[in-house]
Order: sequence, then C-alpha cells, then structure tokens
Amino acid sequence: MNEELIQYVKEINKAEYDTNVMLTLEYAALVDETITDKQLIVLGMVHEHGRLNTGEIADKMEITPSAVSQFLGKLEKAGYIKRSINPSNRREIIVELDQRGTEYMARNEQIERFIIERYYSKLGMDDILTLRNIVLKLKAIVEEEQAKGN
Repeated sequence: MNEELIQYVKEINKAEYDTNVMLTLEYAALVDETITDKQLIVLGMVHEHGRLNTGEIADKMEITPSAVSQFLGKLEKAGYIKRSINPSNRREIIVELDQRGTEYMARNEQIERFIIERYYSKLGMDDILTLRNIVLKLKAIVEEEQAKGN
C-alpha cells in the first residue's frame, strides 16, 4: 500500500477526530451524555424517517430484533421514543420520537447550526463544496464496497 496515502489519510482522520473532540467538549453541556452511540443512531434513524417498525430498525442496524427491543426499552423508559402497535398489523411495533427525543434532536439541530455559523462559515463556498463532494464520494465508495461484501 502507498505509504504517502496512508500518512495523508491518518492526518485527515486525526484532524477530524481532534475537531470532533473540541466541538464535543465545547457543546457537551447541551447534549445528554447518558445516550449511547447506538441509541443515538436509533434516535437519528427514527427522526429521519418519522416512524419505523422494529424490524426496519433491526435491518438498518444489522442486529437482532431482540437487541433492538433492548435499546428501545431503555429509550422508551427515558422518554426518548414511544412504541405502539400497528393497527394494520398487530404483530408490528411502530417506533416514533417521544417528547424528550424530539427535544434532543432539536437541540442537536441547534448545535449543528451554531457550529456551521461559527466555524464552517469561515470557509469559502468553494471549500465547502469541495469538502461536500469529497465526503459524498467517499460515502458512495464505502456503500458500494460494503454492498459487494454482503
């Protein structure tokens, strides 16, 4: 493997990690630290889709429905999500954001806007578009390669 490529990617990853650490420390007081990364992924998916059934969540996370049920139980108990039975298919459980989940996602949106206004706005639009295009290209490569592996 090309050592120069490895070095550059390590620098990119380190800079991204360091930036995320700095931003996390700056905005930590506004974020609920009791939510795990996987729980946050579930909240994000439910927020993005509006509502999902437990099978869809299990498929997207590539975990068992029983593992999803454990995540959901903790999130439901804390008021982040609510579960209900699908009236059209009584074996299906529908998951939606509850009050605390909606507030959490709104707070994250607000933090994202603060970060954009304070930091990203200092980059030129050309830099923003270049960064966007590179990140989207990398995402597409990862998706394609992972699809081949499945």
